[in-house]
Amino acid sequence: MENIIIKIREINLNGFSIKISMLLVIVNFMASSCSAFSYHDKKEILSTQKDSVMRKAIGDSIYTIITEAKSVSASLKLRTTDNQKDSIVTIKVNKNEKSILNFILSAPSNFERNDIVYGKYLPNFFVTFIANKGKKCYAYFDFGLKKWAILNSDGKELVRYDLPTNDVLRLANQIFPECNYFNVLLNNK
Repeated sequence: MENIIIKIREINLNGFSIKISMLLVIVNFMASSCSAFSYHDKKEILSTQKDSVMRKAIGDSIYTIITEAKSVSASLKLRTTDNQKDSIVTIKVNKNEKSILNFILSAPSNFERNDIVYGKYLPNFFVTFIANKGKKCYAYFDFGLKKWAILNSDGKELVRYDLPTNDVLRLANQIFPECNYFNVLLNNK
């Protein structure tokens, strides 16, 4: 009888040590997996989930500048009626408007067409994207012809596409609410 009681105690003691060792393995696994996943890795995962249509259309380097811009400013070119020098008003875009702009520009429909239209391309709404290390690019919008273009830091036009919606016009109206030109265009569409 004593032999049976000793064997039962040994089995219980072995079961307890197995539970402790399994608990230690699980705790070790959790600790090592959390420390192995750095912030940089999370950022890479998020950037690969973004729209690949935009990346293919404008190129990887320009795509990176637009999506990871540290500073974004919007400019409005006001044309004078007497054909004198045009004036340009520039405003720094806030974080909310920046995310809206990135969302609008990443729509695949913005990169589908570049139809030939008759008229002179005269953009009057500009967006400047400045990333780290001074890298920058520009987006120019002509709401009359419903065209937009991406330019590199030297001002050389890289691509030009049609504006399929009025989303950028609505955002421009939100950024520059005092501009009557945007109000007129929105009310006539």
